[in-house]
Amino acid sequence: MPRLRLLSLLAFALPFAAVSAETSGTRSDNPKQTAMDRAVDTAAATFFESRCHAGLSIAVVTASGEHIYDYGFADRQKGTPPMPDSVYEIASVTKSFTASLAAAAVHDGKLSLDGDIRKDLPGSYPNLIAGGRPVTLATLLTHRSGMPRDIPDSDAIFAAKDPHTLPAQLRALMRGQDEKRFLKALHDTRLRSTPGTEETYSNAGFILIGAALEHVYKVPYANLLQQRILTPLNMTSTTLTLTSAQQARRVIGYDMFGQPAPDHPSNAGAAWGLWSTPADLAKYVRWQLDETDPVVALSHQPLADGKDERIAMAWHLEQIDGRPVISHGGGSFGASSHVVLFPQSHTGFALLANDTCKGTEGALKQLALTAERQAGTRP
Repeated sequence: MPRLRLLSLLAFALPFAAVSAETSGTRSDNPKQTAMDRAVDTAAATFFESRCHAGLSIAVVTASGEHIYDYGFADRQKGTPPMPDSVYEIASVTKSFTASLAAAAVHDGKLSLDGDIRKDLPGSYPNLIAGGRPVTLATLLTHRSGMPRDIPDSDAIFAAKDPHTLPAQLRALMRGQDEKRFLKALHDTRLRSTPGTEETYSNAGFILIGAALEHVYKVPYANLLQQRILTPLNMTSTTLTLTSAQQARRVIGYDMFGQPAPDHPSNAGAAWGLWSTPADLAKYVRWQLDETDPVVALSHQPLADGKDERIAMAWHLEQIDGRPVISHGGGSFGASSHVVLFPQSHTGFALLANDTCKGTEGALKQLALTAERQAGTRP
């Protein structure tokens, strides 16, 4: 801890703005000139009340422009700050990208929300039906398909609730897994519930969506992502596989004990495998705020009811303070993320933290809610 304090005191010597008084010594490049600057800084101060957090990047998009704010450390040992082009794991925010591709497929007539997903897969899967109801794209997108959390089955690992061993055990379980092995194992998968009846979080369900997309378009998921989202939005640093140049810009992720954490498994893919930057996610947020785009509008339509919210194509739909809020979060072994959209004020946030401290994912969402409210962006 003394080393961290020393690095904070030396922040002025680096190409990073002076230490922010509002954030109690947390280094930041926030200029604190506009109402949004100050609102973000105040909300970030609350976030950093937990000394577990390392670094934080916030991309804010409004009708008039965008700004990226960076706080803390991308690498605690080196004392380097995060930057707009720093590369983070975005974890399950990846699911919103997969959902957008699914929305495009529905719009193109390639997939159907309520049709039997088995017709969109190579091979025969008589096991993907229960209670007379087949697994559908809609049930996969809303975590109501009955699919297990992971394939291979990770239930025993998560049931142990041991954060010290979980990352290594899950990575070992997934080692060597690819789509071919996934589809082979899918033949032996037992649904945990009748599709459409129970919410059961499933990474495997989104891997399955990725496989269906590949089958109907005859294009690998990574290529489809590039063609339909990344290239049109000029997102040049969002990828499933890092180049050496991107690797050099990646932040160090930290677990809840403050130790460097391993990356997600290599087969996380369409469920939680993307890397991105604050600058790239600002472009993604701008697109997601444009509901004149038929794909975006479709992906935000409610498909199921949850507790105090509705579920769209992966997105969570809520009414907060009487206004609609659309969001999706994510967490990995050493990363937390959230995208939060405020359609009425045409404001959106992408928030990235390089830690998986207790409650980080929810704290990122709360930061966005607080900053948007205090900035006075409401119409």
